[in-house]
Amino acid sequence: YDSNKPKVPVQLFVMSRCPDAVACESVFGEVLKQTNDITIITTNYVAKLNDSATYGASCKHEDIECIDQTTFFNFLLCLNRYIPRIGSRDWAIQCSKEAGVDYTPVDKCATSNVGKNLFVKSVSITESYGVSKSCTIYIDGKLRCIRDDFWYDCPGGHEVDDFVRSIQDAYEGI
Repeated sequence: YDSNKPKVPVQLFVMSRCPDAVACESVFGEVLKQTNDITIITTNYVAKLNDSATYGASCKHEDIECIDQTTFFNFLLCLNRYIPRIGSRDWAIQCSKEAGVDYTPVDKCATSNVGKNLFVKSVSITESYGVSKSCTIYIDGKLRCIRDDFWYDCPGGHEVDDFVRSIQDAYEGI
């Protein structure tokens, strides 16, 4: 690992209550164990911008899904253990405790205009990429794979080692 080299950007475009997103995030939990030093991962949320919606966008799995979008990746693996509770404040608090994170500032942000604006910005990024499927994966700015009931458009494969190899190859090319 060369600290002078930029990290490889990995983007996951997801819907938090989507089983495909849960499967994808689970795979990337394992990928990051091997690539954390050379990777910067972001999640952006698949929804439709809608000024009249409570959170500024319409989520496929109702408003409770939109509420959860302000959580960060470290919560995801815990949250994903029980999909029906995703979006529940109590579940987020429990997962934050398990992760050793103080939920108070996250809760404050999530329930403020700042949280809403961050969510709308995330949806705008997703729309700018033309992404509509959860989970869509970009590595180093390039579409790498989609999971929508099954994996497809994955020329380098869709297993943990395949994604690790793609990230390492991108890092070597920097």
